[in-house]
Amino acid sequence: MRYHGRVSDRAEPLYVVEHLSLAWRPRRGQRPLVVLDDVSFTVARGAALTLVGPSGSGKSTLLRCLNRLVEPTDGVVRFDGRDVRAWDPRALRRRAALVMQTPVMFEGRVRENLALHPADAPGDFSEARLVQALVEVGLDPALIERDALTLSGGEKQRVAIARTLLRDPQALLLDEPTSALDPPNTALVVDTIARLRATHGLTVVAVTHQPELVHRLGGDLLYLVRGRVEARATVDGEGDGVADARLRAFLAGESVPPGGGRR
Repeated sequence: MRYHGRVSDRAEPLYVVEHLSLAWRPRRGQRPLVVLDDVSFTVARGAALTLVGPSGSGKSTLLRCLNRLVEPTDGVVRFDGRDVRAWDPRALRRRAALVMQTPVMFEGRVRENLALHPADAPGDFSEARLVQALVEVGLDPALIERDALTLSGGEKQRVAIARTLLRDPQALLLDEPTSALDPPNTALVVDTIARLRATHGLTVVAVTHQPELVHRLGGDLLYLVRGRVEARATVDGEGDGVADARLRAFLAGESVPPGGGRR
């Protein structure tokens, strides 16, 4: 099932970001703190974009600009052909759903956590659909009866993704979805994200320090330093054709310097 509201020309990118900048307003007498500086990119429908770079480079803030959780100082973000400022925020956030680094689980069973939604939210929240959502993220349907607070970190993250799927999004915005997980659970979540992108035609924009997620998603890669895009690449397979030395180091799982190193 897909969203039945206004849908733009399918040839048009799902996201168009033009000259996006953001500066936090400090106390009187202090200079503005630049978080994002003239960032531009597009993301095609069903494609993937990964944002990488050192801590504090603005990656998570940029991700939140994509569904109006943060408002930029300058520039434009268009989603499905419309300026995000023209969208009702709740409708936008259903269609461009953010999955956080640490998944939020509420008291009660997994069933209640999956079915939790605003009264006016569209979507199928029947028992059969809840079970199907668990299967889609690689979880045993019997998990629906479990106390959500007793789940492992990897199970919680996949339940959070399943909860997002029930709102029928067009895009998944992922903020470090595997950083709090051990290697086995990281592999399971990475596999889930890559599979869902393929089976649901989802557009994925991810912030990550996990090279394996980039390899599995493919698509475009942006390297941010102090709010600016310093390198871009398209990743296919192992990324052997990536020219920037920092991006090659990242994809190889090596330590990446915060600046310099380009060629």
